[in-house]
Amino acid sequence: MKTSGFTDIHQHVLWGLDDGPKTPEQMRALLAQNVQSGISLIFATSHAYPKTRPFELALYRERLDEANAYCESQGWNLRVLSGCEIHYCDSVPDLLTAGRLPALGSSRHVLIEFDHDAALSQIGEAADSLYRAGFQPVVAHVERYRRIVRSPRRAMEAREEYGLIYQMNCETVLRPAGLWERRFAEKLLNARAVDAIATDAHDTALRPVRMREAYQQIVRQYGVRYAGRLVRFGRQLAREGIAP
Repeated sequence: MKTSGFTDIHQHVLWGLDDGPKTPEQMRALLAQNVQSGISLIFATSHAYPKTRPFELALYRERLDEANAYCESQGWNLRVLSGCEIHYCDSVPDLLTAGRLPALGSSRHVLIEFDHDAALSQIGEAADSLYRAGFQPVVAHVERYRRIVRSPRRAMEAREEYGLIYQMNCETVLRPAGLWERRFAEKLLNARAVDAIATDAHDTALRPVRMREAYQQIVRQYGVRYAGRLVRFGRQLAREGIAP
């Protein structure tokens, strides 16, 4: 089974920016774990909370360059591209337009998260605002939103109605957190209503890279074609002209 060339659109790989790696050594260990898991393309999606504090874009770019330089020094087939996991607020479309928050690489896709009790109507309103600004929302870990998990049918309808892209975490595929999350994940995956899986990795131990295991699980349950789509979603973003 060929598992090389996976893409991860949601990972906290850069050090000293959020609750991911705290030191350069921890970042390097996490990068090595990506190589071992067959990942060749990472979007470094550090947390951004624009409602409470500005995103440190200059420092982010410095850390991004550092990660890519290390990968190159090791001779790895691994690129780390820009992005952030944006906790949505009303100022986000303007901040994206002004270049003060990074989209996923050079694409117009943006990884967005919401409060855990967010309703689909709130997500739809946010999506409308992002579309008007010229951006495509990617909903981070769609299985995390309590009110949405209780209604998988409505979640699937909203995906079509609002033109949303749903990202699900690898850990949910492998070990869902409770009955509701398991049922939600199974229903969406069965309906092919998940667009990408991602590691949401923060470290090598407690929240590690588990892309290979999740891919293999999806192959067993849902088939190799759909599994391939889920783990290589980032390739289409790379085709939009992403530069390292």
